[in-house]
Amino acid sequence: MKKWLTLSLLLYIFSLPLLVSGQRGFENNLIFYSDSIGKVYLDMPLVDLPSQIYAYKTTGGFFKSYMNPGMEASLAYSTDFYTAVHFGFKNIRIKKSKGAQIFLQRMFISGFDVLSQWLPLGVPWLHEEYHRAVMTQYGINSFNEVLTFPFGKSSIAVNRVKDEDLERLCDYHHADFVRLMSAGHEAEVQIVRNLQSNEFFYHQNLDNEVLYIMYSIQNIIYINSCARGLGDKGTMERNAVENTIASRDFTGMDMNAWIDALCFPDKPYAARGIHPSGVGINRYIMYDDITEEGRKYLKRQVGLDVFNFISPMMIGFSRIRLANTEEGIYYGNFAFRHYLTSFGDDVSLDLYLQAPKFNLYASLHSYNNLHHHFGGIEAGLIDFPLLGNRMQIGATAMLWVQPKEMSFYTAKGFAGGLLKARVSYHSRFIDPYLEMGWKSKGWVAGNICLNSTFFMRAGVRWQICR
Repeated sequence: MKKWLTLSLLLYIFSLPLLVSGQRGFENNLIFYSDSIGKVYLDMPLVDLPSQIYAYKTTGGFFKSYMNPGMEASLAYSTDFYTAVHFGFKNIRIKKSKGAQIFLQRMFISGFDVLSQWLPLGVPWLHEEYHRAVMTQYGINSFNEVLTFPFGKSSIAVNRVKDEDLERLCDYHHADFVRLMSAGHEAEVQIVRNLQSNEFFYHQNLDNEVLYIMYSIQNIIYINSCARGLGDKGTMERNAVENTIASRDFTGMDMNAWIDALCFPDKPYAARGIHPSGVGINRYIMYDDITEEGRKYLKRQVGLDVFNFISPMMIGFSRIRLANTEEGIYYGNFAFRHYLTSFGDDVSLDLYLQAPKFNLYASLHSYNNLHHHFGGIEAGLIDFPLLGNRMQIGATAMLWVQPKEMSFYTAKGFAGGLLKARVSYHSRFIDPYLEMGWKSKGWVAGNICLNSTFFMRAGVRWQICR
């Protein structure tokens, strides 16, 4: 959207004076921020199952499968992208002026974050890859238009999708069809969560705040434009020129399609009618197609999305000093998250704790459909050292009650959970790792499967700064 670009540029300009100071907060009190860089890792997943199996079946080749990376892998690549570039700019050195050095570092970082809207591996690329991952799961191939470097383009598509494939997904796998529409929003919340977690646990201080704020604002603008019919003009313009099926985006305005699919779980995809050109199905949902109930729910999501701003990490305070003991310093922090899901939404609270000998996080989840609320809890251990720190282990456990059958309307819930463990061999620069887990039926941010599944990832993690 052109409004998104304008807002991003204004945010970039007005943020620069706020980013000149080298240290924010109060070192002798509770809140501490420093420009010093701790550990900086790049995570390269080489195997990601079952996503890679889906991609292989969809593309027909092992190497081609990496062009459909799935949710977990694309999140890792995009996180690496911003981490590496921000780290590079943080190493700009001006001997005579510390203030000028900091100003240039943060100017280049925030300017790059704006430019990355049209670059592969940037957040918009990740947004589209999350959409594509849902389709790949069902053998539906597609093309991410960010790969064409569409500089200045206000609307980016996932195209080259067949109508009959979308019809099959909608009519026979409806919960996944709903998630297909909300997956881009999920991606943008996930990368902020990933980067903030890395900043907290590894003391990275890579000046990601403009990135956090920019895409959190853009998510609100996008949902609000759908909730108030502000995207209809652009949708009609696209319909007027997209005369071939391959040229069309898979859905148009994401949230229009998301709320329509939630409100009409039994509506056949073909009921959308014929495209104005007379060729294919009319894919795009207009504001007038949304029920009054759906419009109210979308407007509620605009307000709930403000939760994504509630964290000290959004304004540069990546750690809060809790205590200073003989063993060392204890740090904590928190962040609220808001996701759109296959049944409605998830509002969660992330809590972080770093002690001298261990790293922990916990999340409290409120899963919501139209009128009902369900709950969940998540806890994890990060990089716990073993064998004199030659090995590190991590683990995550989740328990939840979510709406039965992923229904937007039901008052009934079903219980589920997730368990996963990670082990890595710690060397001076490269840490090979293996991660395995299982989840029951249910929605989990960043996990492609809504049904129960085993999953496994393996790869290497490079430490580029100690």
